[in-house]
Amino acid sequence: MPKNKGTVIVKHANPCGVSINSNNFQSYKYALKCDPISAFGGIVSCNFEINKNLAIELNKIFLEVIIGNGFDRNALKILKRKKNIRLIDSKNYTLKENLKFTSLNEEILIQSEDFKIFTIKDFKVVSKKKPSSRQMKNLIFAFNVCRYVKSNAIVLASNSSTVGIGSGQPSRLDSCKIAINKMKKFQKINEGDEILAASDAFFPFVDGIEKLVQAGVSVIVQPSGSKNDKDIIKFANQTNTVLVFSKTRHFNH
Repeated sequence: MPKNKGTVIVKHANPCGVSINSNNFQSYKYALKCDPISAFGGIVSCNFEINKNLAIELNKIFLEVIIGNGFDRNALKILKRKKNIRLIDSKNYTLKENLKFTSLNEEILIQSEDFKIFTIKDFKVVSKKKPSSRQMKNLIFAFNVCRYVKSNAIVLASNSSTVGIGSGQPSRLDSCKIAINKMKKFQKINEGDEILAASDAFFPFVDGIEKLVQAGVSVIVQPSGSKNDKDIIKFANQTNTVLVFSKTRHFNH
């Protein structure tokens, strides 16, 4: 199965911008636009060859690491002008074992990584309003990003690009607020723009989904499992929001 081409920007083990775009240069620009402040001093990873034009753009901000599926000769010349930059060519890298090791004192926990490939069959539409195929594609993109965001995780997306990410909060409502605030700070939201939201786990109360809808979110994906699932569905129907339940939870701690 062919891979989507795109860019991920990571800071302190959290993605702060992700974009899939057939135009490699634009995928970086959209990823950076999600949170350009957090991207400073971060890691940029691209699953395509980095060329001269992108290298010039990458050199405009301070980055610690740049990962690419190869670098052309001109790109290398440009990027090597930066002091202490680490360039990693990943084109020959293959993932052999899907295992994650976590250690504490003398104990080691070994778990399988969260690498499930999602299809439409892994989701259930629970609202009266049904998602279009385009909306479903964008929901799966946002839910995929969620797996790498520290829980509690909220990912806002539009056109296969993140537009706001809230991560690592004890309160899911606070993660919603952070994602919304970042979107309002860095994005120019036009009337008619479709904003989708993904949550790595269920909303325990209506307040989280209510905050998202008030911010302009019209399509939401979340795992099921809360005792208040019926209230969440009721609110979605009252606000004409598309609500999709995932059969899988993330939880990246």
